[in-house]
Amino acid sequence: MIPSDYHDMLPSSRRQFIKTGAVVSAAGITGLAGCTGSSEGTIRFNFVVPIENLGSLLDIPGIQDELENVGDSYEFEITQNSSTPDTVNALAANEADIGLLTMQSFPNAVTSDAVPDGITTIAIDMWDAHPDYFSVPVCSLPDSDITEPEDLEGRSVAVNAVGSGVHSVYLKMFDQIGIDHEEDVEFIEQGFPTFIPGLEDGIFDAAIFPGLFAVSARNEGLTEVFNTRDAFPEELQPYPYTFTTATNRAIDNKEDEIQAWMEDFQGVIEYMENNRDEVVSLAAEHFDLPEEQVDSFLLTENDYYRDFEIDLESLQGITDEMYDLGLTDEQVDMESHSTNQFF
Repeated sequence: MIPSDYHDMLPSSRRQFIKTGAVVSAAGITGLAGCTGSSEGTIRFNFVVPIENLGSLLDIPGIQDELENVGDSYEFEITQNSSTPDTVNALAANEADIGLLTMQSFPNAVTSDAVPDGITTIAIDMWDAHPDYFSVPVCSLPDSDITEPEDLEGRSVAVNAVGSGVHSVYLKMFDQIGIDHEEDVEFIEQGFPTFIPGLEDGIFDAAIFPGLFAVSARNEGLTEVFNTRDAFPEELQPYPYTFTTATNRAIDNKEDEIQAWMEDFQGVIEYMENNRDEVVSLAAEHFDLPEEQVDSFLLTENDYYRDFEIDLESLQGITDEMYDLGLTDEQVDMESHSTNQFF
């Protein structure tokens, strides 16, 4: 069911970014909404997981028809990446204007000067570890002897990419229980859709499941080894997990288009709230996913907590946590790298 307070949630060192061949294509889905082939007047948006990254819903023609600005104030081009470090690469290469980054990939991009002219968070897409909503789990097979985090020592675990948000979830738990993530655990990079088959084929011993893919993990009866509420301190919960991020270059050159896109982004949320069943069907068909999977996730207690305006204290807190874990070489002042100007 739709959470009863969902409407209230709506708003009124230097690291190598790894591009791995073990994951699905870095541009698995590309869509255009009236794109003329030039980036002028076009918002180029990159994401990783469809539907749970809500900006991806703007690619659905049946939803675009309900929005005020797309096709008039801007054209829309969308690309699916296999990981947020790949999205950083796209932002750096001026192949994207806006992308979904995480609490690890964003500060890494800032401290490594990965994107010319820099990047700015313009909205929070998902919050993780909310007590009443979804928390990202790490799971093993039902008959596995891995039932708690300490059992992961000496084992292999699946991750979509080193340097991604889900990677940092493992590292936070390993730091908490004293497992050396460089010596005691092997990280195997694959695409999220391959995680359950990978477990069944013995490619790795445990895997991590973002919200949309956690539906299958629950349906298969996988054992939850731990989740993010176990890994991160209570004072950080919930924490901003994915950030809607724009290049400063795009903010300077396409401010009006970004403003129009953000109005449509918020319009998608309102439309989705009022027409959930239709959006579930449209999204499942558009992204070639089972409708039951989408229905079990979108706008339910198994979805992420959503509050799109930037809470600077929470944003700074999770960013400082990444520094404390040694995942960034420098602390990042998020006040200098975030704005609510487009709300």
